Amino acid sequence: MSNYEQTAALLKGLMGKLMSSDNAERSQAEQALNSEWRDVQPQTLLGSLAFLVRRDGEAQARAFAAVLLRRIAFQDVKAGDSKEDDRSVWSVVPAAVHQAVKSELLGALKDETDRGARHKL
Repeated sequence: MSNYEQTAALLKGLMGKLMSSDNAERSQAEQALNSEWRDVQPQTLLGSLAFLVRRDGEAQARAFAAVLLRRIAFQDVKAGDSKEDDRSVWSVVPAAVHQAVKSELLGALKDETDRGARHKL
């Protein structure tokens, strides 16, 4: 998952802005998360979030990454003009990403020592 490690640093900066108390900064970060990550490279987003859930040094960042991963993975992505084509982000990423995310999450469950972060997994 070395490519996830590289993008996790970029994503962690965006996560900091998502936690901002400034509404304008948070809104801009939410828009960037959706337009630059979720819509363009969902496999990288999910893999990088899973990487952060297991391997970030800060418990608060691990917990927030877990919440984001869960929320984003099951958001609907419009695949076409009709409602019947709506699918979740999780359903559009390849099986290899599914396996990598599952592996990271299981490892995080096994290794997590912070009660708050573990609860958010």
